[in-house]
Amino acid sequence: MKITRASAKHTYGNQTFHVEILYPGTNLEKNDTGFLTIGRIDHALFKPPGLVPMHPHQDDEIFSYIRSGKMIHMDSTGKKEHLNNSYMMLMNAGSGISHEESAEEDVEMLQIFMRPSENDLSPLVQFHQFENIFSENTWRLVAGNRADSPLKLRVETNIFDIRLQVNKVIEIPEWSEKIINFIYCFNGEIKIGNERIAKGDSIIFEESLSIEAIAESDLVLFQIKKDAKYSETGMFSGNKFH
Repeated sequence: MKITRASAKHTYGNQTFHVEILYPGTNLEKNDTGFLTIGRIDHALFKPPGLVPMHPHQDDEIFSYIRSGKMIHMDSTGKKEHLNNSYMMLMNAGSGISHEESAEEDVEMLQIFMRPSENDLSPLVQFHQFENIFSENTWRLVAGNRADSPLKLRVETNIFDIRLQVNKVIEIPEWSEKIINFIYCFNGEIKIGNERIAKGDSIIFEESLSIEAIAESDLVLFQIKKDAKYSETGMFSGNKFH
């Protein structure tokens, strides 16, 4: 079990765009700023009239996981969409794609940079309308490489989320010796084993452990296949700081 506290993140930004960047590999005594298939995770606050102007990505799988607010997405494929906490997006940058985002309402979100299994894949932009904003006390598959994934990742990792009510206890969805679990606490506080994990903290573990909510908690779980093949040279998901 390995915990990275919120205080270890890198903070940037201003009043309209504030981001705390988690490089999940930096405390693992390895020469990689990412952790296996996860390149980095940006916990962002984005307010009107904020604009992130058109910029490129290459060989990143970028999941815009919005928990509150609304923003407008535009990209070099010609798409323009209004995103919110139930209508989300995954950009598979592949050989290259550019996009810009502007805030319509105060947004709190994760920008999750995953590492594809290989470089120079075809660019793709996906959108999905989820039935509910939150999945209460039940794990929900939001993105991954399973056939039933709402948003498709091109790497052997599945991403789940849950809103766990106070005092509720839950197991991870698919325990296996072939899987490594990575949990990011978006909100709230949970107990795993003898450890407490609060907002902005993350934890890596391989055991089949129960999770108990100390407060109402929003969690994001990455289940990573241990031998997953992935690229370390993505523009933002690669092994480097930005």
